Amino acid sequence: MKIRFANIMDIEKILYLEEQLFQIHVKARPDWISKNSNNYETIKNIIEGNSGKIFVAEDDKYGIIGHCIIFINDKKNNKIYHDMINVEIDVLCIDENFRRKGIGKKLVEEVKIYAKSIDANFIEVFVWDFNQNAKIFYENLGMKTRISKMELKVK
Repeated sequence: MKIRFANIMDIEKILYLEEQLFQIHVKARPDWISKNSNNYETIKNIIEGNSGKIFVAEDDKYGIIGHCIIFINDKKNNKIYHDMINVEIDVLCIDENFRRKGIGKKLVEEVKIYAKSIDANFIEVFVWDFNQNAKIFYENLGMKTRISKMELKVK
């Protein structure tokens, strides 16, 4: 298996994997998530643009079996925060047939190498509270909770 940056030819497989991931979120939070939020154009823009990157895990036999979408958040010249660059993991998705085999860890390791190469200060990730597997996964990688976002349903 190798990790590489995504290209245009990878978009359909990325969308297929994202559908698996979003179904978990739709099932857990139908009041928030209505469908897969990343469409072809969104993924294409990330691949061709400068604001983010998509890493793919590619197996010689099965093709793309996972991906990680990141965004680079430049907080330089901000009046509140110290000057810094943060890498945000927006999506980490592994094909349901290949989960718990270390692929997610390898993708995050590549994100970490990339983050160091652009002199980033932190890698951040937003995790839904219902997703205990994701919380445990990221904690096992050494991540700590910095902020908890709470809600009160009024409607």
